[in-house]
Amino acid sequence: MKRGTGCFFLLLAIPALLGMGSLQGPATPEKIPIPVKKYFAVYVDQTDVITECSEASIDGATFLEGKRGEGTYTISFDNIDQVSFRVNAEQLIGLVKLRDGGTSELNLNKTQKAYGRTKYGTYQIKMADLKKLEIRNAAQK
Repeated sequence: MKRGTGCFFLLLAIPALLGMGSLQGPATPEKIPIPVKKYFAVYVDQTDVITECSEASIDGATFLEGKRGEGTYTISFDNIDQVSFRVNAEQLIGLVKLRDGGTSELNLNKTQKAYGRTKYGTYQIKMADLKKLEIRNAAQK
């Protein structure tokens, strides 16, 4: 009987405990994932708005990840010159122009976000809303 009573109170307490995270307040717009290595990026969205950012990342990472065939590729920002994006049916396709002159086409996760810091504040955009991304290391800025 005691075990059943304990489980009952635990089940009642779960919603209250899960809601405690909201006591910390909403996420502030100044908070973005800070990558370990600093890159400068130029984001161009689907309406041709250009945004220049420092501390550029994709969900906090400094690589682009996507599928090619049945395999998953990751390409470091060190190797990327620019990426052109297009939506094909329900897929987000990234045509990656590499620094060595090569190219690679990847199926990307369109729910990921790109982040950065502008001179006015922070910036974030869904990958599916991008038209083009240019990557530079901090020295190339």
